[in-house]
Amino acid sequence: MLRYRVLLGLAALMFWAPSLFGSSVQVGTCKPHLTSFSTISAAVGGVPAGSTIQVCPGTYAEQITITQPVNLVGVTSGTANEVVIAVPPAGLLPNTTSMFGESVAAQVLVLEAGSVNITNIAVDGTGGDMGCLSNVWVAGIFYGSGSSGTVNRVRASGQVDATCGVGIWVENSDTSNQAVNIRNSSVCNVDSAGIFAGSGTTPTLSVSLNNNVVSASSAVADIDVDSVNGTVSNGNISNGSFGVFDSSSGVSVTANRIIGSTTGIYLANGGTASNNQVSGGSEGILLGASGATINGNTIVSNTTAGVELGCFAASLNGNTINDAPVGLDSVSPSVGLGTNNFFNTTTTMTGGCAGEAIASPRAMAMRTNVSSNGGEQWHTPATPFGTRTK
Repeated sequence: MLRYRVLLGLAALMFWAPSLFGSSVQVGTCKPHLTSFSTISAAVGGVPAGSTIQVCPGTYAEQITITQPVNLVGVTSGTANEVVIAVPPAGLLPNTTSMFGESVAAQVLVLEAGSVNITNIAVDGTGGDMGCLSNVWVAGIFYGSGSSGTVNRVRASGQVDATCGVGIWVENSDTSNQAVNIRNSSVCNVDSAGIFAGSGTTPTLSVSLNNNVVSASSAVADIDVDSVNGTVSNGNISNGSFGVFDSSSGVSVTANRIIGSTTGIYLANGGTASNNQVSGGSEGILLGASGATINGNTIVSNTTAGVELGCFAASLNGNTINDAPVGLDSVSPSVGLGTNNFFNTTTTMTGGCAGEAIASPRAMAMRTNVSSNGGEQWHTPATPFGTRTK
């Protein structure tokens, strides 16, 4: 009798397993053995939590909202491998409000969903420009509060919206901690931030931004991290006004290659920059507050300074600065200087600091979140109601 009951229980468990533990379905018809949905939206709303949604190659012109844990995966069929989420023919519609108060039209919205993983998907914002009408922002992928997960081998491009466009946007205003990993992905052709991550005054979001390629030439920042913990590492970052705009004291910016950004790394609130290669800008590294640790960076061919300290206290050791008018600018007496190497610098370092006054006009402009060319506020997700750049 006991054996019979055990067998009956196992049979029941097998019957209910798809509902309890999720299932695997497809969007399209490339996997004949799987249940098929015609749209990604229908799939994410029609499967149990924890399911894997395999998306067949093709273009899907839709806005998608995910409100439960799922795995969204682009798959190969024959020689085809590209899954593109595109703007619907009628255009984008606002579908969420960010923690900072702006209305957002997200192409892929992950909202209070727990863990959502997105792999091998391209999100194309071409045709979604609203002109930042009534301060409506456009985001390729948006992880809202209460959501975690991994974005892997994703491409976000074309999120252009009169300086209100973001490729990948992750945030958390909840008191419970969340974590989002973005890796092996690419972002280009956006006009506010390539990747943005932010949370409240007390950081409740941890991010790992690893091995991404971000080239956002018309954006304020390739990568913008605001009040979060985590790492920005091993990235290839180029051509933004800022390569990495870091206003989080708990973020480590490590082993990135940053080329052609006006400011390679801006440390607005302390933080760590180590073992980066920064070249071809105005300042390699710029400080906006005391407490930064700057070690082992190679900074080459900058037109203003290798490191602009702005008279803030910091620790610098093992950096190599080559080809700059000034190696270290506005060095406070309280700066901890280890052994740094200078080559082809007209002046290795300048002082002129009285206490901890902000001597550098550029540092002063960044500290007040106002650009140094025209006195306009930077228009970023964390400062949504600032004046847009002209």
